[in-house]
Amino acid sequence: MKKFLLTSAASLAMISSAAAAPFQWSAGSGGNDHWYEFVVLGSGEPSLMATQAEALAESSSFMGLGGYLATITSAAEQTFLNSHWPGAGSVTGQFMDYSFFLIGATDRNTEGSFEWLGGPEGGNPLAYTNWKPGEPNNEGGEDYVVAWWEDSATGRWNDVPDNPGIRGYLVEYSVTPVPVPAALPLLVGGLGLLGFVARRSRGASQV
Repeated sequence: MKKFLLTSAASLAMISSAAAAPFQWSAGSGGNDHWYEFVVLGSGEPSLMATQAEALAESSSFMGLGGYLATITSAAEQTFLNSHWPGAGSVTGQFMDYSFFLIGATDRNTEGSFEWLGGPEGGNPLAYTNWKPGEPNNEGGEDYVVAWWEDSATGRWNDVPDNPGIRGYLVEYSVTPVPVPAALPLLVGGLGLLGFVARRSRGASQV
């Protein structure tokens, strides 16, 4: 894949976000009863590294449910999420204005062996994938995954590096306990991110 344009790393304490109200894939419609939230960085805010977005997702909560980067485990789930994708122009990325969202897959532990980062599927290998043709290709040490690459309404996936360039990420909420990421203090260097998370949690509780 083409590499992200590199930018200087920014402090998470400066980040704001705009997120649509969480929506549920109900069991009555064939889903898992989990909730999902597309989170987009505010206009003019610095981009995130994948690990920073991961920490933010894992520090989120909604109606008492723990958040994590979404795990897309079936074609049916992908199709459902495609129907809620904010669409082209919803994210101004660091690379050609693509409207992609980070999801919770990685091969940072074993190169070429992708697994889910969190949630009930955390640590499990991917049984379902939706790669763009030719991906993943690990160009430049790409250990994370984005969906809706190249504004594709089919939600195709691509592997990306842990470089600043993430402007949108997809959070999933389920009965997973709310964790405290071990890397959180290193990522924020203080209380900036905690204040941001508190604002998001309060906002979500009011939906």
